[in-house]
Amino acid sequence: MPVYRSSAAEHAAPVAIAARTDVGRHREHNEDTFLISDLARRLARGPAAAPAAPAPPAAPAAQVAVEPPLALSLAVYDGSGGASSPDAASRLAARTVHAVLARSAPRASDALERGLLAALAEAGRAVLDNARRSAQHRNSGTTATVAALCDERLLLAQVGDSRAYLLRGGELTQITRDQTLVQSLLESGKMRPEEAATFEHRGVMLQALGLREHLSIALSAVELRRGDTLLLCTDGLSDLVDDRQIAAALDAHPEPAAAGAALIDAALGAGGRDNVTVLVARFDGAWLAPPASGGALAIDEIARFDGRRTPGNAGSGDHGSGRPGPPSRG
Repeated sequence: MPVYRSSAAEHAAPVAIAARTDVGRHREHNEDTFLISDLARRLARGPAAAPAAPAPPAAPAAQVAVEPPLALSLAVYDGSGGASSPDAASRLAARTVHAVLARSAPRASDALERGLLAALAEAGRAVLDNARRSAQHRNSGTTATVAALCDERLLLAQVGDSRAYLLRGGELTQITRDQTLVQSLLESGKMRPEEAATFEHRGVMLQALGLREHLSIALSAVELRRGDTLLLCTDGLSDLVDDRQIAAALDAHPEPAAAGAALIDAALGAGGRDNVTVLVARFDGAWLAPPASGGALAIDEIARFDGRRTPGNAGSGDHGSGRPGPPSRG
């Protein structure tokens, strides 16, 4: 397991990060990927860090400890497209987002907001252009859930249905919204929660990088507190392991590597029908304020994806490949 530690020994590793991806029990290829980017030092860790050969079926992992100055990007991606090499889409998107953010190296929160939006937009164009150039990659796409840190403000950029959670004081909060048909129907009141699990089209996403020319990127922010734990994951975890089990695993394992391993084991134990990727980051140190007593976690929605309007009628045009609609994932 590769480990990176910075040389700022005067600080006590305020951010510890570990990530792991597994092919699961029923898939031949791993279409997921993750990337941990230390933008302040222009370093990246993860299976998407270099344009290498396809990921092996084993479970690649990365573990990182980072100290100030802090400028981090943490991301998970879940490729889709079946036989059209979706692992290429997820890895291409990951490398593109890292390259754009590392090139601009934003140090202020507003600059980081703009950088995240630009990075995801460029990643979407890169995946789309790749699909246009190569029949092998036609119709491929990927989700993107990207967390970026500037001081104590954590920004979340979202396309698709991979998720971000925050554990604070034993309470787990989902801080991204799934961009899926199911979520849209639930929010509009056209579906009851008890109907969601058996809905025929529950795997249909409303957005993915590479699907269309234009994206509606959801952007939100939370103010971190001492002891917070961030989880990014693909639906290989969230579809099989409920929030109560996720919170228990994160609470029981303070070390991110142990928490990540426990979550992967839980997904595999529940059937492992999909690739599964988890990234766990624990934030500590005097640079963060202690958690306030009582009150729900405040999530600042900077830009919201309105799932009640499909991308087609929200002004996003198809790329001309003849694709009939949003992607569906098994």
